Amino acid sequence: MEYNWDYLDKKAYNNRVGHYKFKCQFDFISRYGKGHFEKILDIAGGSGRFALPLHEKQLSKDITMVDLNKEALQLAYERNPQLKTLCVNFEESEIKDTFSLILCIEALGYFKNLNSYFSKVNLLMEKEGRFIFSYQNPQCWRFTLRKLRHKINGSGYNYHEIELNKLKELLFQAGFEIEKMEGMNWIPFPLSSNSIFVSIFEWLEKILYLKYWVSQSPWILFSVRHKIESIKR
Repeated sequence: MEYNWDYLDKKAYNNRVGHYKFKCQFDFISRYGKGHFEKILDIAGGSGRFALPLHEKQLSKDITMVDLNKEALQLAYERNPQLKTLCVNFEESEIKDTFSLILCIEALGYFKNLNSYFSKVNLLMEKEGRFIFSYQNPQCWRFTLRKLRHKINGSGYNYHEIELNKLKELLFQAGFEIEKMEGMNWIPFPLSSNSIFVSIFEWLEKILYLKYWVSQSPWILFSVRHKIESIKR
């Protein structure tokens, strides 16, 4: 079977675009997850793209991965048997534990009911914990091109993105407040690209401070926490 979602696959993340994405995402996790690595829940963690380096760099010794893909979780476990894995639909899971850091990278769009999703994350997150996730912005040019590409390829489109203001509203309703937002992925190449021009666009993104132009960023990284008033109760 071809694991084109695996971080070692050149058609997935093991190329220049994939390396760029990982660098942006892992750097964000490292900065805003700092002080909260004690106990991690990685939702839709796949074959360990983030769980493995977090463990190997000794940032966390207690990581639980949740994913529907049994083969992906098996790969992660074979690479590091110390990782805990749960093959289950997160929305239907009955996780009893709580976590100091919850991750959901490149997977938010798969969850149809974000009201219940965010509420569940809130219940599983410790009082002083953090929830870090990525969001694809449907109000940017890249989103339209992606939907068109899926339509042309006949591969379907299973994501369920909502507008940024609505997302913020749902987070607030679920008891969260936003700590930090940063944009990324202005690079005009697909995930499978190994173009030598990736580094040029990465450089432009940096010198033009595009990560701060959040409203127009193709992807947005979020770090959220419980509302301050909720923590004080």
